[in-house]
Amino acid sequence: MTENETEFNKEELQQLLNEKLENLKELDKVGKNSNYIQELSDIALIQLQLEQFIESEETYLICLKHFRKQKDRLGQAAVYGLLGTLNFKKGEYEKSIDFYEKAYNIYNELHQIQEKITCLKGIGNSYIQLNQWDDACDIFLDCSALCSDNNDIYNLLDCLGNLIHIHETVEKWDIVFELYKKTLKIFKEIKDNKGIITSYFNLGILQKKFNNLEDAVRYFKKGTNMAIDSNFADLIIRGFSYIGENLFYLGKIKEAKNQFIKALHIAKKIGADNAVAQLRILLESIGMQNKNILDELKEYEKSQK
Repeated sequence: MTENETEFNKEELQQLLNEKLENLKELDKVGKNSNYIQELSDIALIQLQLEQFIESEETYLICLKHFRKQKDRLGQAAVYGLLGTLNFKKGEYEKSIDFYEKAYNIYNELHQIQEKITCLKGIGNSYIQLNQWDDACDIFLDCSALCSDNNDIYNLLDCLGNLIHIHETVEKWDIVFELYKKTLKIFKEIKDNKGIITSYFNLGILQKKFNNLEDAVRYFKKGTNMAIDSNFADLIIRGFSYIGENLFYLGKIKEAKNQFIKALHIAKKIGADNAVAQLRILLESIGMQNKNILDELKEYEKSQK
């Protein structure tokens, strides 16, 4: 049984726990061998999933004692890592860091790359919860370098996402912009169209924040074109809306109106009622009456036939 195994509901987990506790009694008659410890590890994990933190910790400490006695370094590291997870879930973030660091040190000695990445992410997330932004940043930079060196794209994206969150929180927008450019490059490498579109939109939003409206429009258009090519209706609507809003701020009212009409056409077509309502408000805010909106929409729909 692993931490990522298919999730059970609470009742099923409790039933499974009861069964394993009964099974443990039978195994205890044979002796505390590897099968006994494996069953005990499963029990600790189920207790953790049920948020029975005290029981889970006690069970893991029994496993840890066994692995120390056996001089099983990997077994010890696995338990330390799970105790890191347990304390994170309890909100004991300093204890979580301590356990993750113990696990990391062993994995580092044994050159276990994936496990090192998991530990660094756990440490970084704990620092975020403690609002220790500089420490969190250092950890996620180290983790990013490790992911990059080992071509672990998805964990690299996760680390960059955390770095973006940190720098957004401390309002270092120039660094956030560079991080979005890095994520865009990675999404392009793995051909993740939704990731590419979202990155373009995020870059556009930041350029708007810097009041670089022409650059914002350029990024929004790139994202919208990709959304059109990929046939992502909700992202197309967002893209047209972003473009329209920025064109309006640039004083290009007619062009802005055309973008909002395009978005409204798609929103109506897919039954996105909230988007329809928001777009009508935007069109009204640039001086259009309901009749004008309907006329413009009909004219646009004719041009699409």
